[in-house]
Amino acid sequence: MPRRREGRDLPEIVMRLFAEARAQFPDPRAVNRTLLELSRFYDPVSGGVILEHATRRRIVELLEKGQTEEASRALEERFEEYSRSFKPGDEK
Repeated sequence: MPRRREGRDLPEIVMRLFAEARAQFPDPRAVNRTLLELSRFYDPVSGGVILEHATRRRIVELLEKGQTEEASRALEERFEEYSRSFKPGDEK
């Protein structure tokens, strides 16, 4: 049975989940489900979760208030922070 390559696939999974969350705007419930899944992943570079609870809650609350642009900006800021922590194609 082939071994799972989760460690090397993590950046791909995370990028897919960020894209999925973006595509679900402005639906706060759908975005919350995707961000909750994203928050379950551990980032070995930063030593913490990829998306903290406070950031997820802030994005969802902004969407609930109809502040889509601000929520999008918060999501993009976190995505950029995460993206700087790895180089696509790295075999860490």
